[in-house]
Amino acid sequence: GKGYVGTGVDANGNKLNDFWEYDPAKNSWTRKADFGGSGRYGAVGFSISGKGYIGTGYDGSYLKDLWEYDPANDSWAQKASLGGSKRTDAVVFVYQNQAYIVTGINNGSYLNDIWVFDPSSDSWSAKRDITSVSTDSYDDLYANNITRSNAVGFVSGAKAYLSLGNYNGVTGATWEYDIVNDQWYQETTFEGSAREGAVAFTLNGSGYIASGNNS
Repeated sequence: GKGYVGTGVDANGNKLNDFWEYDPAKNSWTRKADFGGSGRYGAVGFSISGKGYIGTGYDGSYLKDLWEYDPANDSWAQKASLGGSKRTDAVVFVYQNQAYIVTGINNGSYLNDIWVFDPSSDSWSAKRDITSVSTDSYDDLYANNITRSNAVGFVSGAKAYLSLGNYNGVTGATWEYDIVNDQWYQETTFEGSAREGAVAFTLNGSGYIASGNNS
């Protein structure tokens, strides 16, 4: 019933670690305990079972740490770091109380790994890469069209969707991820202007995308 905002960068380039709670019933903001990690931008955030999580991003170096926020006692605790590469501008989505982190960039390289976080065991497990790296046929069409930075993702049913972002220029390429079978399928290209830095959410089974930058 509350919303939370944290991290980012201000107009002067300062990397931020303040953390705020929004109460829609009162239309008011309350400052909470500062984010437990370093000030950063390009992080990912998600919630599972009443806890909030912030991880990865850039604080002058690329990061892979993960922090858990407990709103009941307004405190942060460091959890197991992402199993794969350090990164910024990744995408995260949650399915059945597990968080999936995919895409992003590290030192100019677009990353092709995808990792799943299970908060019940505080552990990460790898899924199959999102480029054509195996000798099997399932990934023959992946090419470099899934990897990207600054994209959006959302979940509908047992499928996740990845759209927009930047891969050597803004893109509207959209892919569907079959979570159960760990396989990707290309879908209709986003029909608005290609862009990065957009927002996405799911409501009543449909995905919504808005805003962003295309120049």
